[in-house]
Amino acid sequence: MKKHLFLTAFWLVYALAALAQSTVTFPKSGKIATEAYVDSVVRALTAPVITPPVVVLPPVINVPLLSPCQEGPQIRKIYNVTATSLQTQFHGVKVSDITWQISSAAGLLRTGSIEPRSNVLDITYQALPPGSYLLKLYGKNCQGRSEKAFTIANVGVVTPAVLPPVLPPFPSQGTSYDLLMNLTGYGFSPQDPQGMNPEWVERIEAFRYSWGYGITGIRLCVRWHQWEPTPGNFQKATLQKIIAYCRARNLKLAVFFWPFRDENDGFIPPGQAMQGHRGTTLKMENRLILGSMVSQEVNQKMYAAIEALSAELATYEKSHSVALGSGLAEEYINPTIGVGESATPEITGFEPIFQEGFRQFREGKNQPYQRPEIVEWTGGVGLQMGNEVGKDFARYISLNLTNHFESFTKAVKKGSNGKLLSVYMYPDAGNPQNAWFLHSNFAAQAAAADMMYGTDGDFPSNIDRKLLCNAIAQGMGKLSMIEYDPTDLASSGRYCSGIDLGLMEREYEKAYQQGTHVVAFAMAFCPEEIRNMEPHLKRLHEKYIGKPYTRPNWPTTEVSITPAFWKGEQIYSPFWKGDNWLRPDDTDFWGQARR
Repeated sequence: MKKHLFLTAFWLVYALAALAQSTVTFPKSGKIATEAYVDSVVRALTAPVITPPVVVLPPVINVPLLSPCQEGPQIRKIYNVTATSLQTQFHGVKVSDITWQISSAAGLLRTGSIEPRSNVLDITYQALPPGSYLLKLYGKNCQGRSEKAFTIANVGVVTPAVLPPVLPPFPSQGTSYDLLMNLTGYGFSPQDPQGMNPEWVERIEAFRYSWGYGITGIRLCVRWHQWEPTPGNFQKATLQKIIAYCRARNLKLAVFFWPFRDENDGFIPPGQAMQGHRGTTLKMENRLILGSMVSQEVNQKMYAAIEALSAELATYEKSHSVALGSGLAEEYINPTIGVGESATPEITGFEPIFQEGFRQFREGKNQPYQRPEIVEWTGGVGLQMGNEVGKDFARYISLNLTNHFESFTKAVKKGSNGKLLSVYMYPDAGNPQNAWFLHSNFAAQAAAADMMYGTDGDFPSNIDRKLLCNAIAQGMGKLSMIEYDPTDLASSGRYCSGIDLGLMEREYEKAYQQGTHVVAFAMAFCPEEIRNMEPHLKRLHEKYIGKPYTRPNWPTTEVSITPAFWKGEQIYSPFWKGDNWLRPDDTDFWGQARR
């Protein structure tokens, strides 16, 4: 019987398979097909056929791959981190839509998208526990990505960080090449008819050629004690005279703000002026002093002065920018006393209010206060950064340079309603003098700037270091300004001793070719030298000055500022090839979290 059923099943399956090409599944190996099993198969195969409905699928659309982003999105900083939110400063060009992701070792945890309205993104997410995470940014309208680690601290633990202000993605002032003349050291003069010292007016007029002015604008030096001689008494009428002068000549107007005060005017409280490590008060012209960067009282007064200055400057349709200085040579640094002039120069930051701040900084890291060690030699001085106390003092100075400049930038933006550029001005691109100026952590200190003003080199033999400054500005996504003074252009050092005009033309052309937005005449060129520049500047106008700006498409090299910062070595130049940008990275500089 079993054999008969088996043969019957085999015949039925074979016949039906031949007719309908159906598939029959036999029982598992080792089993015999029963009569009931065969009947079920036959009934299934002879049942009426039901035709399923036709499903119409959407057409397949081949979505083209996105083009690479012109630049970015590149994460620069992550700060203000909480369990449910963070802020990140990023750089990108024409990145109009971004996808963000937060992941950990366990995988992707949170994601979302955001349309940038500035270079700061406010990202919120469902609460995450304390721990280490990775933030990733992806371009949605172009191909580009970046990632950076961050930490969510335990409740009650503050993780301080740089707080860059909200800035427009790319200021309109950088759309053409400019040539400015600095009114170095002085210039703002309420008692003079044009509001400027007559010798500077003479130099400006020397640039007036038969075809127009050789410069596109001036950068005016405004000392705080002249802008606000008494509390709230801002010299707006003088600035309006200068604006009228520039308007009549179609010249742009930038300002350099130098926050020195008369020691007897009461603006800087006793004990809150900058002092060197030997106790000397920093002075310029024997009577002008500078407030400590950690003095809240001085900083509030200065903020009000810069806000008022920016508001008045912004009334001019061709206003350009405001820069801040702190050193005796104008640049923004931790000032020194007597370098190059005294046998016993000093590093500042030793006024009582600053040292008290440093004590709190150390205690915040559970470390005892120790006075930083200063290394001295005849005519020179430097911070000993071979130990942790010295490193911490450099960090504390960098943190205060950062905070001070951010406050300045916010005053410029508030006063001008975002119209003016904020300019970070520095004396060199990370060469060994950083050991006493302690200024080269551009990643933090210049983060808030729209433009970086750099100078380096001091003779024709090292004039290429000017372009190193441009490479750093470009690598940080900033507008770029570099300066040339008479000794850079082969002057003997004596006033009006003549310059190499051919060298000037070649170097200025090279600067513009490499993406410099603004070239500045610094110090003082005499009227005769300026008049002799005419054919050289005319050719530069025909090629670059006033023409639409084009940025070279060069790769960017990330440069860690340590250990060269600690050792007093060249920080950036070893990584510069002449056709690449440099982006400073201070990740390893800070050690423990800043406080």
